[in-house]
Amino acid sequence: MNAFQKNVPDQTFETLNRHGEFTRLAVSPGIINKHYTPAQFQKIAEIVGEKGAIKYSASYSILVSIPTSAVTEAMQALREVGLYVAPSGPIIAMKACDFCDGEKMEAAPITEQLYHALEGIEVPARVRVNINGCASACYNAVYDDIGLVYQQESFDVYLGAVPMGAKAQAGTLFAKKVGVEHIEDFLLQMMNLYKEHARPNEPFFKFYRRTKSTEYWELVKKTIN
Repeated sequence: MNAFQKNVPDQTFETLNRHGEFTRLAVSPGIINKHYTPAQFQKIAEIVGEKGAIKYSASYSILVSIPTSAVTEAMQALREVGLYVAPSGPIIAMKACDFCDGEKMEAAPITEQLYHALEGIEVPARVRVNINGCASACYNAVYDDIGLVYQQESFDVYLGAVPMGAKAQAGTLFAKKVGVEHIEDFLLQMMNLYKEHARPNEPFFKFYRRTKSTEYWELVKKTIN
């Protein structure tokens, strides 16, 4: 089949909502695991049926559009087959690399710890924390709001990435070799600054670039020394 035979989809989230109220869910096998099972794909297809839509995204997940009236039941069914349904809204949302499909799992325990400590915390605008398990950073941690690159029981922390647009660019190195024993408190301090000093709905990269010369960022760095 010609790869360009059909460039415009019949059903998008926008077109679906012209005929009823739909909700879009971001579904994945997990924070680290990137492999779906046939049963999981079958369940996604069953839930979407003929009325909804399925779309892949650039954030390691599948976007499932379903009638809003069926959301609660759909989320339960998706979770029953081992799928992770990412929360929506202005919260801290985590993602990670696949840790070389499980061959380099040194950073897995601290990744799980950070997930339980950070995921779902409300902030002025959605903050994406991206953890990569080695210096290769092949899942582009430096292009998310907060990029964590693991190396020898520590993380290099990148901030200030502009994720899209004509001025898109990677974040810059904010702190080097933050020990795993300090990284949770380190991130929580940054999020507290963001909640305290950000303007309403201000994206994290705009907040950081506006305030990065202020003293309180230096005070955060000193807590790991």
